[in-house]
Amino acid sequence: MRRRRPERTRESNMTYTEERVAAEMGRVLLALYRAGMQVRVWPDAMSGRAGARIVAGPSARRRKAGPRSATGAGDSPLQAIYAAVERLNERAGAILVPID
Repeated sequence: MRRRRPERTRESNMTYTEERVAAEMGRVLLALYRAGMQVRVWPDAMSGRAGARIVAGPSARRRKAGPRSATGAGDSPLQAIYAAVERLNERAGAILVPID
C-alpha cells in the first residue's frame, strides 16, 4: 500500500526551491559530520556572501600528513561549503570527475 504525503496543516513560507536547498544542506552537513569533520559557516555582511571552514573534529583520526582545514566562499552558505569541500579534496590529492 502506498503512503500518501501528509497534508500540511500550517502555511509554509518556503518555496519548493528553498526546501530543496535546505534538504541538500542537511545532507551535506550530515555527511561531513559522519566523516568526523566540523563545519563553521558565517555571513560576510560587507559583500553579501557566505564563508565556510571545514576542520577535522575531535573524533577524526590523527594523521601526520594531510589537510587540516579548508575554507571556501560563495553566494550562499551551501556554495561556500561546496567550495570548502572542493578545496579540501584538492589538498588531499583526490581525483574528481565532474558528472553532468
